[in-house]
Amino acid sequence: MPTEKKLDVNQVDKHHRWLTLNRITALTDGIFAIVMTLLVLTLDLPEKVELMNHADIREFLNSQWHVLFIYVLSFLILAKFWTAHHSQFSHLKATNPTHLWLNILFLMFTALLPFTSDLAGELPIYWLSQIPFHINMFLISITFLMSWLYASKDRRLLKDDVSEDLIKYISLKARITPLVAMICMIAAFIIPAYSSVPYLMIPIIHKFILSRFK
Repeated sequence: MPTEKKLDVNQVDKHHRWLTLNRITALTDGIFAIVMTLLVLTLDLPEKVELMNHADIREFLNSQWHVLFIYVLSFLILAKFWTAHHSQFSHLKATNPTHLWLNILFLMFTALLPFTSDLAGELPIYWLSQIPFHINMFLISITFLMSWLYASKDRRLLKDDVSEDLIKYISLKARITPLVAMICMIAAFIIPAYSSVPYLMIPIIHKFILSRFK
């Protein structure tokens, strides 16, 4: 795009090269598509399913509520991150090596989610199985936040039409998930099976933040 070729050299970090955004967005889309598909593999049928009767099926379904909850929760959170990532990048005019590597770290922790969500879903009553999931969520969200804070600091990677209110709004929203993840870590030691419930508050908090900025 022409806007990516004609950059204001006064706003760049002169120690870094300007890079276009299309390659990292393509990589992000590919990884999210794979990870969100892999999440469904956490849903397993029991062995010898053909020998199950109604009572066995009912017992199996009752035992799978936490697996299904973690699957739906993980999928929706990833969807939220994907849309937020897309939104953030729409406000950037370019990237640079530092910003690029922050995004690669974000994608690395994102790719780990099928493992930690499977662990959390299969073993709901142990804090040791829930903590990796919450740490994973924290690392995904904190690298996502770091990427935006780096890009928006002194407007180094932002388009000229991005307002200060928008920068504050996105920065505040991006802080919510790592804070909730830390709350979930604490809850895992007390009520491990229900320690992921606070994540359900994230969209409500985001709506409140949006209403404040409107």
